Amino acid sequence: MDMCKEIHVYGMINDTYCKTEGYRKVPYHYYEAGNRDECSEYLLHESAPYGGHRFITEKAVFAKWANIHAIKFFNPPWQLS
Repeated sequence: MDMCKEIHVYGMINDTYCKTEGYRKVPYHYYEAGNRDECSEYLLHESAPYGGHRFITEKAVFAKWANIHAIKFFNPPWQLS
């Protein structure tokens, strides 16, 4: 962030996307269609007792950074508060 005037992030959903009504269910891995969708995988990892990747927490951190740094989100665009 110290080297760039602005950072563009593509393809990252925000931290509330999986709670929105009618969110688009897509496979977590494109090559594993029929298994858990993206949001199911995120929620599974978020509540794992150990290990895992805290995807939703990560997105919340990016949102906080975007309020103080020049970070812009595309595909899908984010509405920052």
